[in-house]
Amino acid sequence: MQNNTQPHASSTFELELHDTATDGRGVGRLANGKVVFVEGALGGEVITATLIQESSTMAEAQVASVLKKSDMRQKPPCRHAAHCGGCQLQHVTPAGQLALKKQWLIQTLRRIGQWPAEHIQNAGRMLRCEQATTSRYRQRVRWHFDGKELGFFARRTHSVTSAEGCLIAAPQFERARAELHARLTSPEFQQLFAAAQLVDLQIEATLLTNEAVTLWLKDSRCAGGNMAEAKMREAMHAFVKQWNGVQIDAKGFIPVAHPELPNFVISPQGFLQPHRNAMDNYRSEITRQLKSLIKLPALQKLSDKRSWTAWDLYCGAGAFSDLPAKAAGNSRHVTTWCVEGVSAAINALKWNHPSLAGQATVEDVREFIAARVRANELPDLLLCDPPRDGIGAPTARALATALTKKKTPSVVVWIACDMASFARDTKPFLDASFNMHSVALFDCFAHTMHAEIISIFWYAGAQP
Repeated sequence: MQNNTQPHASSTFELELHDTATDGRGVGRLANGKVVFVEGALGGEVITATLIQESSTMAEAQVASVLKKSDMRQKPPCRHAAHCGGCQLQHVTPAGQLALKKQWLIQTLRRIGQWPAEHIQNAGRMLRCEQATTSRYRQRVRWHFDGKELGFFARRTHSVTSAEGCLIAAPQFERARAELHARLTSPEFQQLFAAAQLVDLQIEATLLTNEAVTLWLKDSRCAGGNMAEAKMREAMHAFVKQWNGVQIDAKGFIPVAHPELPNFVISPQGFLQPHRNAMDNYRSEITRQLKSLIKLPALQKLSDKRSWTAWDLYCGAGAFSDLPAKAAGNSRHVTTWCVEGVSAAINALKWNHPSLAGQATVEDVREFIAARVRANELPDLLLCDPPRDGIGAPTARALATALTKKKTPSVVVWIACDMASFARDTKPFLDASFNMHSVALFDCFAHTMHAEIISIFWYAGAQP
């Protein structure tokens, strides 16, 4: 049903879409064979589209009408869906979102990770997908303020659109946002913003266990002079301090929800799983799989060891740092090294897990790995929860190679919020003959293109 007439900018043409890209856009081809991406469209649909722009390699279009709808299509449940850039998949049913994310993961393993076909097939067979609550789930949000509006960036722009009534933010944020917006638009602050020529003010809001909302001044951009911006920031820091009040304790911590630790804390700028149920889901998955894994006959040497060494890389405030000991059980002693490049996170970890304080270190994770590989001081159990860009293939390759030289088994738990870095950074373990024990996809980012991947690999140990 492809229109054979080559469209020009602003012209409307009929288009059949053969795929949905990992950013949520429909994918088709123009009459000249050039790939075209269409915002708000889905693979399998037939639409009329308007060409927005075209380069030498690709084109972009927008939907004019939908002639044949995908079974995944729904009416966006949030009134801001047409403008807000926070959610890319509002037009997709929850079941459709989960199906797309599963499809994207398999595609990413092939295209980005270049996994061998047999490993992709194996991952596809064992892949378990789970979707968490799809509304009012976020316990942290980052608002932008441009001097007038407080909300999120509009789609593919740096213009701010209102976050009032946001579908995915916890209800407690609604009142906090209204109160904060009223203060920021008061004459007192408006004068400061005008003098500094405010462009963008970024404020992170965190939901605490007592349902209070704390603020953190993340960043600011101004077009005025340095003195005016400094004065504005000083006033904002004072305001945030007053807002937070006693919610930040004397150690600089705030209490946030944890499924097993009632007094779990982070620093105000520390990492927090966005979905309120994510930590519980991930911990349950890791614990269950590890307990199953160490019963395998191939890992008998690990099971027989009475003392384990574990690493928790990018440990943050210790959301998962106790899991190696939980998996090992009471009959084994576990020494867990907790590594994070942010000192405030390690300070919180020492409070959350006093027994791990002696092995908690503020260090660049890649440098920690390199030093331990050189010293041949390697873990029996490794937890790695890297940031979105991962640890990089060279570091992963060096680590995988070193672990295969151990005489005793090694277990690697990989937690990834980015499919591309997961595919790239875990392939070296497969290349080094590690076995994949499990892989699970958690959709804890409903209505967005993101997902969390948790996969566990094992190696039986070097043969004599």
